[in-house]
Amino acid sequence: MTHTLHRRGTDESLKNDYVLLVTAASGINHVGSLDKLRKVLEVIWEVGPANVGSQHLGTILQGYSLEEIKAALNEVPRIRCAFSSKEKVREIIRRLKELDLGISVTVEGPTTDIVEMSNEMEIKPHSVNLSLDIWGKKEDLPSEEILEFVTMCGHGLVSQYLVKEVTEDVKNGKKTPEKAAVEIGIPCVCGIYNPDRAIELLQKYVPQK
Repeated sequence: MTHTLHRRGTDESLKNDYVLLVTAASGINHVGSLDKLRKVLEVIWEVGPANVGSQHLGTILQGYSLEEIKAALNEVPRIRCAFSSKEKVREIIRRLKELDLGISVTVEGPTTDIVEMSNEMEIKPHSVNLSLDIWGKKEDLPSEEILEFVTMCGHGLVSQYLVKEVTEDVKNGKKTPEKAAVEIGIPCVCGIYNPDRAIELLQKYVPQK
């Protein structure tokens, strides 16, 4: 899940931004995993994700229902979702541990918080991935403010121009931050974009009158 590691922003901005990936391993334990992943989807939904989806179909931001996402999972199912609070992530990890489905679970978020939760639940992570920042011609990149939005889609499908356009619409009163945040996230096909964080960013950069 390395595509989730490059989210940009301050510690304050990222403190309530978590991504969860649950997947079967092709050739290892994918046979018979479909019902397990559908159960995981139900539990995720009960806890309350900010976004959820699967690359097999799309996300709730694109208008798909939970049932449609469940029905579209294929023989090597993967679920990705975003959460907007530490408490919810703690709850989903606790419930997935209780289910003990033998399925890979990866969590992205503030490292200190993830380690704290792992220790609380006596979970020993077998590996930790860290981003070493961006290297190369950084002068060609969008501003840090724009990067905070576009890096929430690790596949690079959210355009800086879309962010600029809808931000202008919010400035001009044509869209609310809530509507603009969803519009920015629609191109993200897998579900790791966090619309709640996008609303906070829009409210920060476009103060409401």
